[in-house]
Amino acid sequence: MLRNYLVTAFRNFRRHKAYTFINVSGLVIGLVCSFFIVLWVQDEMSYDTSLEEIDQVYSVMQHATFGGTIGTQTAIPKPLGDVLDAEYPEFTHTVLASWEMNTVLTHGEQAFRSKGRYFGSDFFTVFKYPLIEGNPESVLRDPASIAISESLAKRYWGDDWRLKNDLLGTTIRVDNRTDVRLTAVFEDVPSNSTLQFEYVRPMKAFISRNDWVERWDNNGLRLFARLEKGADAELVGVKIKDIIDQHVDAWESDVFLHPVSDMYLWSDFENGVLVGGRIEYVRIFLLVAVFLILIASINFMNLATARSMQRAREIGVRKTVGATKSSLARQFIGESMLTTMMAFVLAMLLVFLFLPSFNELTNKSVSISLLDPGIWIQFGGLALLTGFLAGSYPAFHLSSFNVISVLRSNSLKSVHGGGLRKGLVVFQFIMSIILIVSTLTVYRQLSYIRDKDLGVDRENVVYMEFEGGIEKQFDVFKQELLSETSIMNVTISNQNPLSIGNNTIGVQWDGKAEGDNTLYNIVSAGYDFVETMKIRLKEGRVFSLDYGADSTNYVVNEKAVESMGMEDPVGKRLNLWGDEGVIIGVVKDFHMRSLYNPIDPVIIRLAPESTGILFVRIAAGQTREGLASLETVYKKFNPEYPFSYRFMDDQYEQTYRSEIVIGTLANIFSVLAIVIACLGLFGLASFTAEQRSKEIGVRKVLGASVANIVMLLSNDDS
Repeated sequence: MLRNYLVTAFRNFRRHKAYTFINVSGLVIGLVCSFFIVLWVQDEMSYDTSLEEIDQVYSVMQHATFGGTIGTQTAIPKPLGDVLDAEYPEFTHTVLASWEMNTVLTHGEQAFRSKGRYFGSDFFTVFKYPLIEGNPESVLRDPASIAISESLAKRYWGDDWRLKNDLLGTTIRVDNRTDVRLTAVFEDVPSNSTLQFEYVRPMKAFISRNDWVERWDNNGLRLFARLEKGADAELVGVKIKDIIDQHVDAWESDVFLHPVSDMYLWSDFENGVLVGGRIEYVRIFLLVAVFLILIASINFMNLATARSMQRAREIGVRKTVGATKSSLARQFIGESMLTTMMAFVLAMLLVFLFLPSFNELTNKSVSISLLDPGIWIQFGGLALLTGFLAGSYPAFHLSSFNVISVLRSNSLKSVHGGGLRKGLVVFQFIMSIILIVSTLTVYRQLSYIRDKDLGVDRENVVYMEFEGGIEKQFDVFKQELLSETSIMNVTISNQNPLSIGNNTIGVQWDGKAEGDNTLYNIVSAGYDFVETMKIRLKEGRVFSLDYGADSTNYVVNEKAVESMGMEDPVGKRLNLWGDEGVIIGVVKDFHMRSLYNPIDPVIIRLAPESTGILFVRIAAGQTREGLASLETVYKKFNPEYPFSYRFMDDQYEQTYRSEIVIGTLANIFSVLAIVIACLGLFGLASFTAEQRSKEIGVRKVLGASVANIVMLLSNDDS
């Protein structure tokens, strides 16, 4: 019986090649897109979940109220960790973490710029990143120690680095200033980890140079904690909720625990309430996958029911010789499954073929193993579900034909199912239109992001670390750069103006209301900062070498003036962290973070000694010449440092990398959804034309034009 079904199925495939091609093509496209969406969703869901016992690790965060607004911060005061260690037995370990550092690590003649962080001494005990060399309990005990990744070890000692017996204890120089001892080599941090780093240094070394972290009113570090097994995180969160409030009066703070495994997908808070995050993208693309499978399945249903007249006599004969409704249904579902399996094989080949391009597009490292049964179960199960969905209605529809009706030629029209087909086609295009509208919305949003006037001109600006010889001889370095015709401006700052992350409530002015704890973003900069960034000046002036007292003066933005309630701000007194000065200028508001965030008050102070980033504006149209000049002068002053730079507009694009990837994927999937729907419509139209070929011939003989025939078929109500 099975052999008979297979022979019949393949005979139908050969007899109706065009419809088989349309069906298989639609299913292949739908399955390929769905498989890629499944891979993307699985990777998104796997973030921060691969480490052993990670479900016991939490990020200690706070909902802080500043200026009447509740904001959620990952940054906390360092003493909070000391209190948790000493007074709350529910915590087995706590780990402080710094922000990401970009550091030059040198061993012998090899120097590489690497990204890393300072972590508390129990980091490898809490997070359990696998160590290839070293003891997790002692790796970060010595302040003068360092742990590096396997990739970094290969860069220094080659692929056979494991053969070096005296590797641990090797001296590595940090930023050409400090010698540290290698105590461990860890496996490369997986790409699906929120925390990314190539090296780890002890937090003790950071604290020894930054005593400000000991203050309760400074939120400068992150804190992670591991709870005892069986401890209730919600109850523990209630216990620790008011710890910061007990030591700080300047703002209201609610401390809480957020699972590390949720950091990536669940990270958006509004007014102290978790509202979502990237999980919304996951849900959207799962819905897109469902849409694509439905559109492809509807194609199959429509073509199968449209061809019912051709198979009606076959069904009648089979029923006459004893075939039951259930056996016919199994046959047709079997044909559907066979078609789907053909599509499945082709889809898997295309997935393997385009996987590298998919990874490049999404900036992921997804891989598929042919030996992984989970992949075959998931993808095969999705294909079988699609086959059953696509073939179920046609199977039950065709198998239900009445024997007498289907054997009478004048009754065949009744089995067409035209009304349902039209309804399914309409449904197909409704789903396609939803995808198109969604794609257009995303496209307009991305266009808005790219074209938005930020108040800062990010074009033609490169930035790099401000270190070494250029830091010691900055004035000479700057003048030599400016002597090049391709270089327009040079300045220094402690942070990128499009990603300001340093703020304070330590600002005083005449008439400040008691209890006002508004946060002010602080930029420490050198001369020509406003000019280099092309921030528009509203009133007053900017810092100038002609005014020796500018080292204690300030430039503020419009939002700062508004929050201070000043009408004529230029010349008014301003005190920042105890440094008394006056406001000498007001600049137009500019976006200093994501466009999702409102513009906040900004104070720019002249503090070259507190900077760490060099910014260079290159003349428009002279990028190549400007970079060549910059490299020549840089190497003259900084021969021991590798020359590396980033464009400011690239960094801005990186801020919205997720939105750009989502927009690109949405475009691709929407186009393919339309292609699938059009394939089905083409199949129906060609079938209709084939069935009415005699009528078309007669009409043409009677003088009907091609346009008339097209209109006739387009308005077909049969």
